[in-house]
Amino acid sequence: MSDHDCTGEISCCSIASTSTSQYSFWLYRDEKIESLNLFIRPMISRDIYDIRAFFTDCTLFHSAAIDFSMYYYAFRPKHSYVIISKHGLLAHASINQWNFNNNSTPSILMLGLVYVRPDYRKFGIGELITNYVLNLKSDETKIIHANILTKHLPFYIRYGFQASFSLVNLTGKLSEFFHIANLDENDIHLQLFESSDILDVATYDHQIYPTYRINYFEQLREHTYSIAGYVARSIKTNSILGYIILNFSQAFIKCGPLYADNLNIAFLLLRQCAIDYDGMMLVSIPEDNRIAIKMFESKYFKQTDILHRVHTGNVNLFHGKSFERIWAITDDWLSLI
Repeated sequence: MSDHDCTGEISCCSIASTSTSQYSFWLYRDEKIESLNLFIRPMISRDIYDIRAFFTDCTLFHSAAIDFSMYYYAFRPKHSYVIISKHGLLAHASINQWNFNNNSTPSILMLGLVYVRPDYRKFGIGELITNYVLNLKSDETKIIHANILTKHLPFYIRYGFQASFSLVNLTGKLSEFFHIANLDENDIHLQLFESSDILDVATYDHQIYPTYRINYFEQLREHTYSIAGYVARSIKTNSILGYIILNFSQAFIKCGPLYADNLNIAFLLLRQCAIDYDGMMLVSIPEDNRIAIKMFESKYFKQTDILHRVHTGNVNLFHGKSFERIWAITDDWLSLI
């Protein structure tokens, strides 16, 4: 996911980097030439407060398409890097590698949030840190995925990326699901996520999600202070029919994942959430699941923005059938979906 403007009319000159990841830029702005020394290094724990302030102007956080606390306190990527200078923190980028448990699907790199301080955009700094984090793993795989805003599509297409699918972000009141009539509750039992068998949930999830992410669900259960969820099971067979996870921030409730076999199960899970909680809710939905989008729009949810998944290489992990049971995606922009 990207919120930088590293292409534009203003040019920059980069001197070859040293082993200490130091770069020198000549910036021309306000009819003056400015020499700037940049240092790229891994993010450390004490950076967290500076980065939170740094993201104040990030439009993605304003629209709450992503949640800061969820990402950095629960699902930090293995590789997050920052650019610093005498003027402080200038840019941030993160990356994660996904390995598959089969011989037919190669590993892929998932590019996370790339963000450049507004007063240092259009000088190539965003491009610099993007290339830096991608080169970290360039010897292991050439397949890269990223979630980006529409305005950044030309930049990524120029570098050989192709579009895979789009995500629609919506916001509305969770309470709209409180009064839903005519739902079929026969042979359906709802239980709290933390009391459910994680192995069963992970197995159901893997029918839809391309990797087996048992560690993800174990992490979720360890963060019950900020996360809640429900699981729908068949009374007769005890098999899982769907599940929902809610992530709570100060201003919003982020819904995702919401995976369910059909519309009725999705409504039942959302109604249970509305019975126990109240607030403004955010969802990100694959554009291919038109039924899911219509479901939320019928409850007066409004679109905030659209994200696009782009990737390199010929391996496309998703197709139309993949999205039929995906009613809201994971609240983690380094996730595959």
